Amino acid sequence: MTADSSTRKFTIADARVQFPGADRWVYANVASKGIISQASRAAIDEVADAQLNGDEIKEEYGGSLARVRTNFARLIGAKPHEVAVTKNVSEGLNAIGSAIDWKQGDNVVICTELEHPNNVYLWMNLAEKAGIEVRGVKSKDGMIDSATVAAAVDNRTRIVSVSTVTFTPGYRTDVASIAKAAHKAGALMLVDAVQSVGVLALDVEKLGIDALATSTSKGLLGVMGLGMLYVSDRWVEKLRPAWVARFSVVTGKHESDLGDGVLRLQPDARRFEIGNYNWIGIAALDASLDLLLGIGPDRIENHVMALSSRLAGGLQQLGYPVCRPKVDWARSHIVTIGTLGAGDAYTSDDERLNRLSAALKKAEVKFTVRRGLVRFGLHLYNNEADVDKILEVARSAVR
Repeated sequence: MTADSSTRKFTIADARVQFPGADRWVYANVASKGIISQASRAAIDEVADAQLNGDEIKEEYGGSLARVRTNFARLIGAKPHEVAVTKNVSEGLNAIGSAIDWKQGDNVVICTELEHPNNVYLWMNLAEKAGIEVRGVKSKDGMIDSATVAAAVDNRTRIVSVSTVTFTPGYRTDVASIAKAAHKAGALMLVDAVQSVGVLALDVEKLGIDALATSTSKGLLGVMGLGMLYVSDRWVEKLRPAWVARFSVVTGKHESDLGDGVLRLQPDARRFEIGNYNWIGIAALDASLDLLLGIGPDRIENHVMALSSRLAGGLQQLGYPVCRPKVDWARSHIVTIGTLGAGDAYTSDDERLNRLSAALKKAEVKFTVRRGLVRFGLHLYNNEADVDKILEVARSAVR
């Protein structure tokens, strides 16, 4: 989607100056954690100062919450009432997984090889509690393969869960094709979008996504401890939350009112909201969504994809084993080097990559190592100078 006339317009150059962290480091680490803008910091300070001085009135924060709900919906092509506020992506995934009326012998289809553990453990837990089958499919050429996933779906499949972009090696998933297979079987299409939302354009309706979970601390350029959950109108009434609290039910005018004592779940995604909101996180997200929509998801994606192509090509010319998907559409803003599984979250089995890691740290480049791969994640605040600096360090490390 693109920004509409109600959104303040920003350029990529505007964005760069909003992020002091982008000048402090070559910050190529959004796959692990993003950095916040000066506008988000100012919004955080306002909420913190109000609490410091005893001026905080929760009711006054309703406007910020409404904007966040509306603007996050715009960002992903949803409707505001289809958006719930959570603590993180893990809570969102668990909320959906535990809301299904599982029967023994039902199954969930996932690619355990490439999913983050937080999209694996919850299904293992449900296997023990509810007797479901965790149907793990094999990856193909480092990707979640849509045909393999589709072949694993049957009439006992209740959920198909994939990442829009894998946390490593960082390839995109053909979500639309997988969603068609899920829907044919009557299953819910659930995605972990934490590695794509805010960086790459995404439309839940076009992709056929029924539920989407993310955290705000990566591509959404917010803080830790806040997440967003999308639940489609098509599914919300079929899902009964495992936990409920004041904001997930319809009751009196004030949060302390029990009303008539009858449990009536909210008719929309709000039924998944538990307890008080993280107002500091919401303030930060309110500011960052303004920036993301002011630039426009398509422009951000074009920017980061140009940078990732420049980085991947340069590293490959230097002789580094760059991970490249077999199909061009699967490339993302994440660039990885090495052999998947040849190492851990700290080092690689390839000494060349360990030398590169040491050189990058010395040069104040922020990156990560995951499953033995050196991983770079780019966002709107990165520029060609960042990429050239990484390539300069990489060149010196192979001499």
